[in-house]
Amino acid sequence: MYNGLFINSNQSAIIATDNLQNTNNSLGQALNELSSGLQITGAWVNPAGYEIAQSLNATSLGINQATSNANNGNSLINIASGALSTIQGMLGTMQTLATNAANGTNSNANLQALNSEFQQLQSEITQIADSTSFNGLHLLNGGGTLTTLGATSISAFSFQIGPNAGTTNNQISVSIQGVASNLLGLNNGASVQSSLSQVNLTSSGSALIALSAVQAAVNQVAGISGQLGSYQNRVTQILGNLQTEGTNTQAAYNNIMDVNFAQEMSQFTLLSTLAQSGEAMLSQASMVPQGLLTLLK
Repeated sequence: MYNGLFINSNQSAIIATDNLQNTNNSLGQALNELSSGLQITGAWVNPAGYEIAQSLNATSLGINQATSNANNGNSLINIASGALSTIQGMLGTMQTLATNAANGTNSNANLQALNSEFQQLQSEITQIADSTSFNGLHLLNGGGTLTTLGATSISAFSFQIGPNAGTTNNQISVSIQGVASNLLGLNNGASVQSSLSQVNLTSSGSALIALSAVQAAVNQVAGISGQLGSYQNRVTQILGNLQTEGTNTQAAYNNIMDVNFAQEMSQFTLLSTLAQSGEAMLSQASMVPQGLLTLLK
């Protein structure tokens, strides 16, 4: 307890100064939080909370990029699927041409005309297979990471759909069989998937052979399309999960880092009042020693 009056010290003023300094420090922190929107403005404020928040933020950024990756993967699959649909339609036309040519009522001129269109479609299928790409990556001609399974060229891609390094739960591997005409067994000359040396419509007999090759190609392209559909379903499900995970992770980060404005404004108002009161009391405490002057008169 402070008793007495002294010339060389003013304990009341010292106490008032200390209290005012503490209030001003707290007021400064409140202003910092309100102006930044963060309740943890640096690691020194809450070391443990800051560490957890930074880990959550890194995870959130990874999830955002994984979401972008998955969307790009979905786009890649969509492009490949669209091209396969076009090829499937062309194969339907080729089947019609071969069915027509297999009929014994066609003249040589008729067969030449049918065969010419058939060959043009063969070339166009190969052109589509060669030109279909995403971001410079060829999708349908085995031009990605090229491997060989028997006589089938495969374009292989890996989608990083998670924020972590483990490939089991963070990557999807997608393989797309090449669909150039030779890979579908449709080209003239040596056929990759058939022992046939010629696929054409120059006679009703060769038309039957061509019809068989086209039907096999139809089934092959349908199988590739179905496989891409299963990939697409998986990517779509992953996108939904990433969205939920990203939202919850960001909410956890915000809960730790973001300031509660209503609560902080109440605290700021209280501290402002205390600061004004402290300044007034310091002024009063500074005048206490002046009471000694009356004893000297």
